[in-house]
Amino acid sequence: MVGLFLSEVVLFAVAVLLGFAIGWRIFSWSDARRRRAEDMHISTLRAALSDAQVRRARSS
Repeated sequence: MVGLFLSEVVLFAVAVLLGFAIGWRIFSWSDARRRRAEDMHISTLRAALSDAQVRRARSS
């Protein structure tokens, strides 16, 4: 009876760890994807800002 209980505890512990590992992997993948998209957006904004500053300096 104790062996059955312990095997069930181990089974649930493995399921919890596996679920955590899969969830963490999905989270880190989506976070990296979001960061890349934000970095691209920031570089686009910086380029647009520098172009606007150059045009403003030329027109002055």
